Amino acid sequence: MSVVIIGSGNWGTTLAGLINPEQQVRLWCKSADLIEPARQALRDISGADRVPITVETAFSSPLSAEDVVVLVVPSSQVEPVTLLLREHCRPPLPVIVTGSKGLERATFRTMSQVISAVWPEATVAVLSGPTIAREIAQGRPAKLVLGCENVHVLLSVAKTLRSDRLHLDMTRDKVDVELCAAMKGVFAIGAGVIAGRGLGCNDMGLLLTYGLKEMGNLAHFLGISTAHVFGIAGLGDLVATCFSPDSRNYRLGQLLAASVPLKEALARVNMVVEGAMTAAAVSEMAALRIQVPLFTAIARIVENPCPATLMHFEQILFEYPGAP
Repeated sequence: MSVVIIGSGNWGTTLAGLINPEQQVRLWCKSADLIEPARQALRDISGADRVPITVETAFSSPLSAEDVVVLVVPSSQVEPVTLLLREHCRPPLPVIVTGSKGLERATFRTMSQVISAVWPEATVAVLSGPTIAREIAQGRPAKLVLGCENVHVLLSVAKTLRSDRLHLDMTRDKVDVELCAAMKGVFAIGAGVIAGRGLGCNDMGLLLTYGLKEMGNLAHFLGISTAHVFGIAGLGDLVATCFSPDSRNYRLGQLLAASVPLKEALARVNMVVEGAMTAAAVSEMAALRIQVPLFTAIARIVENPCPATLMHFEQILFEYPGAP
């Protein structure tokens, strides 16, 4: 049995050093030219030297039913990677755990829903929470939430992944966890805008207050338990990403605050920023008469970072409609 991590980016390599050191780990890269950079990155990851990690191209070794496959690829790649997994696997199937945070804009589907639509036979779990990769890479502990409807799978995967540094809460509400994780990334962009505009912690307090309010509004509409909004995947991840300059969403917001066009800003961050893609998807829900003015204001900045959209964002913060 082994843990197969698909995705050799920042979070994939960090996760490889965080999980149970007794487990064999295979880190799968998209192409052969990414193998050496992944090996180099692992040298700077705390814990990566205490687990047997094999770095190889994806699907170069077989998968078995005893394996746990963890997807940490950009949300746009979840569907094509799942299609490849379906082609290469035969029953009995390994458990698929998605650590990708984001929503499919056209359908509002979470990543576990995307996987299940492509591969209905697969058992899918989700892993989410406050995951500032740089802190974890330095050896600091983390606590995440693991979600799956199947209790046996939930317990088995938790036992496989847990370590002295990786602590896990468990829930059967996996889609709730994913939706909270996707929504918080949008407000992390807003936090970066606040930092870039020099507005300070007082205004960050407004962002968190109204951001959490809008997450609650969406949760009510979507039937999400408010326990998750105020849990690790919601409030926990929201606070971590809104106050950490190491958050990629936060860094994107800083660049957008300087009116850097989105394409250039994404290139400077040099990592996939899921919040940018989620912002537009969630803001479209305003058409359903859900109160999400802050989501909408941040989405406008993402689409067109200019003085007008930045001023509109500040106006929403200071004149939030219906605020007590």
